[in-house]
Amino acid sequence: MTEELNNARKDALAFLTRHKTGVLATVSASGDAHASMVYYTADENFNIYILTLINSRKYQGLAAHPQVAFTVSTPDIPQTLQIEGTAMDVSLDEEGAKKKEELFKVLNSNNWFYAPVTKLDPAESVIIWIKPTWIRWADYAFEQSGNANVFKEIAIN
Repeated sequence: MTEELNNARKDALAFLTRHKTGVLATVSASGDAHASMVYYTADENFNIYILTLINSRKYQGLAAHPQVAFTVSTPDIPQTLQIEGTAMDVSLDEEGAKKKEELFKVLNSNNWFYAPVTKLDPAESVIIWIKPTWIRWADYAFEQSGNANVFKEIAIN
């Protein structure tokens, strides 16, 4: 890996772990697209973990088609991380239990408001793991014009 790509990977991972919300896109069994903002936690391999309800549209979509897209972006500094991957329910796995604790910390980190999923029946919630198959980091912050140096595909480990 070149130094430029290694630095891009570090920047992308720092961006991913610094933020806690993103947009998850799924496709229903009938082929309808659906996207929703979710709270997440991530690890050093760009794996994403979310908490959702078993009766949600996003869960029904990923159950029908486990291929998903996930995006994190910021308007103040023009940067975005795009991830495509495969989603699976890991609620009953040991790793899922660990991630549930991390997710509740994220979900309860706002001193004024709580994420809606925290107010619903926990027996109906599931932990979803998104294993990346493609990652693209876009950093427009310092590019003067064009996009020749903006997009970097991040290697999957």
